[in-house]
Amino acid sequence: MKKALVIPLTDKELQEVYRILIDYDKDAAWNFLDEYARAPLLNAMAGG
Repeated sequence: MKKALVIPLTDKELQEVYRILIDYDKDAAWNFLDEYARAPLLNAMAGG
């Protein structure tokens, strides 16, 4: 079964994602995921 993972971001946060992708910045990517995706992911895994 597929589940959606929705992470609402501000324009500034979207720009940060874009910068991370352009720079292939692995450390920033992990930090970003930890800050913004951890809670939604745990919620989705718990059935929310």
